[in-house]
Amino acid sequence: MEPILASLNNRKFTIHRWAQELSRQLLLFTHRQWSYRNSTAHYKPSEGKTVAEHELVDEQVRSLLLLPPSSLPLQHRHLLAQDQTKSVLNGTTTAKQFWIADIHSALAEAALFRRLKRTKYKKGIVRTKRHNKIKLVPTVLSVLLPPDIAKEKGMKWKKR
Repeated sequence: MEPILASLNNRKFTIHRWAQELSRQLLLFTHRQWSYRNSTAHYKPSEGKTVAEHELVDEQVRSLLLLPPSSLPLQHRHLLAQDQTKSVLNGTTTAKQFWIADIHSALAEAALFRRLKRTKYKKGIVRTKRHNKIKLVPTVLSVLLPPDIAKEKGMKWKKR
């Protein structure tokens, strides 16, 4: 305790000097915080993305790699193959974003197939398995085909 008191009683350490050192430390502390925030929030090291955006994409890739291959249709299961996942993990962030979009598209297609399996389609009439009721609903094919538009007779282009 005595050495501390002796250093405080030293004439070199005045109140004015203490206040200068305190303000200097506060300025350095805020500058370090500001520099850290700018480096994480605004610094765009590559591909025009911040560090937080890169980390978000990496986190999404890691979570999608945990999907079982059986959750995707057969034609899209190559997206979860071992060689594909290694190339995705080592690839650029843009390539990872395209891979994420492919996986989401395949999952949406699988969900559509599951919905279509639950429903039997016959000539514009839908019979559901759950209640075995008949509903008049346009089928998938009738939605994809353009409707027949009745043309008025006698409508011709006239020369003026």
